Amino acid sequence: MKKTRLFIGALLLLTSFSLASCDLLSDDSGSSTPKTSDTIGGSTQDTTTKYTVKFNTNGGSSVSSQKVEDGKAASKPSDPTKKGYSFVGWYSDEACNTAYDFATAVTGNITIYAKWSIESYTVSFDVTGGNETIDAQTVEYNGTISKPTDPTKDGYTFGGWYTSSYYITEFNFTSKITKSLTLYAKWDEIPKTVKYELGTSTIDTWTDSIGSKWMKIAIPITNTGTADLYLDDISVDIESSTGTLLETESMISGYPEYIKPGETGYYYTATSRSFTDTNVKVVPHCNAEKATNDVLRYKITDVSITADQYYGVKVMGRVENTTTKKGSLDKIAACLFDANGKLICVAFTYLENDLAVGAKVGFSMTPFAFRNFSPEDVASYEVYGYPTQYNW
Repeated sequence: MKKTRLFIGALLLLTSFSLASCDLLSDDSGSSTPKTSDTIGGSTQDTTTKYTVKFNTNGGSSVSSQKVEDGKAASKPSDPTKKGYSFVGWYSDEACNTAYDFATAVTGNITIYAKWSIESYTVSFDVTGGNETIDAQTVEYNGTISKPTDPTKDGYTFGGWYTSSYYITEFNFTSKITKSLTLYAKWDEIPKTVKYELGTSTIDTWTDSIGSKWMKIAIPITNTGTADLYLDDISVDIESSTGTLLETESMISGYPEYIKPGETGYYYTATSRSFTDTNVKVVPHCNAEKATNDVLRYKITDVSITADQYYGVKVMGRVENTTTKKGSLDKIAACLFDANGKLICVAFTYLENDLAVGAKVGFSMTPFAFRNFSPEDVASYEVYGYPTQYNW
């Protein structure tokens, strides 16, 4: 009997312990998370209710969910990222109409939604010296832009839009825009022609007061091509009326040394002569070539032509450097014409000092070795100022 009572007592104790354990694992709220703290076998078990807060980033970078105790607030996470979009904020509804307040107590499992604003980009057009200005276009992420009307540039054909000024990759207008960028117009130079016409060459001869024989040679040259021309020094043969070679002259310079399409320059020299014939002709050996430099010209003002005791006339005026570069060995050349448009002579001089950008200085010059003539003989003139350039 005694053993039986002991066995029954032990059985009742085990049953009581089992029931207590089952009571600890149950939750009247229906949550699987314990609600209170109980002590079992000398240790404390957390039975606080916790809810899950999920973050739906709507295509953005992942944000971890949070376990939040009942009645407490969720922590605001770091902003997610999404290519082509700016993060606006967190919203409590899937339509993202109501912003979520992170001070709100959490009382159940919830999902919070990220709202995004699509980014816009600017595509600019650099016409790189073209005649027109093209407005920039604004486009949303992954959108496309419209191809503008081709720009124009004098002397060039349009070669397309490129993604850099190195003109390596041509832009495809079906490409999706994912960032702001500048497109550059590429230009292909229209081949320029070197073409010119020589006008009627003239030679005047005279003998001065001490018996020295002189001659003046003038050869007009007109640029009839599309390229700028460099008038390199030329040589001429002087022949008699019967074709006999009387004399040769070399190193005859052009004034100005560079002429633009449509302009007329002059090869000119005044020098002594060895022949006595007066009925002679000039046979020029021209050497005009394409200019390798830009045609630079200074501004000429305040020109006056007055009498000079020894040289017939004196040409004075002012020259101003209106270019963006300091001039060096700057030359002033004046072509003087009579009432019939015939070149009387050329006078030239070099400035003593370099001509700084914006500088304006005076000049004066007289023709060399020319028979006397007066300012009244000069019906018109052309005066050029330019830096010395080398046609390498």
